[in-house]
Amino acid sequence: MFGGRLSFSIGSLGIDWGSNAIRMLQLRQQGLDLHVVGAAEVQLPNDDGSLTAEESTTLADRLRVAIASGGFTGRRCVVSVPRHDVFVQSVRLPKMPDHELQEAAAWEAAQRFDIDRAAMEVVGLRTGASLQSGDSREEVLLVAASHAVLHARLKPILDAGLRPVAVDTDFAALARVFSRQYRREGDTHHVRAVLDVGRAGSTLMILRGNQISFCKRIDTSGRKFDEAVADHLQMDQAAATELRRVRISQKDAVIREENTKAESSTDRAVFDAVRPLIGELVKEVTLCLRYYGVTFRGRPPEKILVAGGDGLEPNLGEMLSSACKIPVAFDDDDGTLQSLNREVQETMHRTSGPSACWASAAGLSLRGLYNSKSDERLLTTRSVRGEAA
Repeated sequence: MFGGRLSFSIGSLGIDWGSNAIRMLQLRQQGLDLHVVGAAEVQLPNDDGSLTAEESTTLADRLRVAIASGGFTGRRCVVSVPRHDVFVQSVRLPKMPDHELQEAAAWEAAQRFDIDRAAMEVVGLRTGASLQSGDSREEVLLVAASHAVLHARLKPILDAGLRPVAVDTDFAALARVFSRQYRREGDTHHVRAVLDVGRAGSTLMILRGNQISFCKRIDTSGRKFDEAVADHLQMDQAAATELRRVRISQKDAVIREENTKAESSTDRAVFDAVRPLIGELVKEVTLCLRYYGVTFRGRPPEKILVAGGDGLEPNLGEMLSSACKIPVAFDDDDGTLQSLNREVQETMHRTSGPSACWASAAGLSLRGLYNSKSDERLLTTRSVRGEAA
């Protein structure tokens, strides 16, 4: 009778390969609560995530040290590769059974992304879009990555002694985190938009229950914010990056209801620099929401959840809420990310950055714990594991 309260499950080690760092997080679920088993962060040598053969070997050594000191259990892991390694595009295909859809998606991806069909992994995800009456097609999200890219990313992870069981995407991991409360079939009326603003770019998703119904990559990135600040304030980009990092940390502290405030004149100057980029991002989000409303003809999103290391850019949430007329939040109703971040800091014995930075790693760790469509494999390691071993 005490199973629901006392039993717990441990997820795989989630490895979120970002543009400038790899974040490693393993969670356990006890009842409805999530807790940190282990956590670690390994900096990458290049800001674009590229690696030479020598850097790959060095990275494997650093990952091995992080695994030994991070408190992790087991060697099974789920990996997300950098966003620029994965092709994502919405297409409309004829309605067909699942096995036929996957084959059709593979050939469609080969043509659109100009990659040999035999040299890449592809999956087609049904979005559930309700198209015009009489239309025999359905909207499908193509997700693809080349075997060469997967091999390069998995090699240092395998060399570090880990055993990848799946390759996922950053946006699918985020969807998993923000859909924990909406896994039943009857939860499709709970519609949320998720805007992930990262170092290398942004992604907008719309979730109905735990289903990804819309997903689009957007070019606006933290790196472009840094460049705009450096140009506007006539400083080098490293200084601009640090200035923005401090402002984002202050915003994170405000969300945690700690008394921290940015210096007003500097804050205004930085905002003047990034305001045009924020405006472009808000416009893109508005257009996406309009497309969703026309395509689905259903409930609009009840809120916009902003995630990612650069999602806490001051004034972004306010401008987004004002333009879209939808409330903006930086965590789910249970405060999951903030709660996990406190445990991450305790595990690592240091400041771990904004909680949103760890959202994708958390979602990767949760993959497989939930028996739902959101845990379907997006990409597989099967065809590249032998090459990388």
